[in-house]
Amino acid sequence: MSTGLFGGAGIVLGLFYFLFIVLWVAVPVFIYLINKRVKEMRDNSREYRMEIKELNANLKYLKRKFNETNEHQT
Repeated sequence: MSTGLFGGAGIVLGLFYFLFIVLWVAVPVFIYLINKRVKEMRDNSREYRMEIKELNANLKYLKRKFNETNEHQT
């Protein structure tokens, strides 16, 4: 049994390899999940942008109709 400076190197290397394996699996999973969430947010922003454009078009139409009715009344 070695009690020198590197006596516990086996335990340290074992922990290092264990952490390396955990990170080898965890990092790609986190990258996949982040990528999936970013795609969802991008799709939502596209949908919201289209809905906002539609609402703006409806507001312009209503404003035009309102102005036309006011012109006919005066």
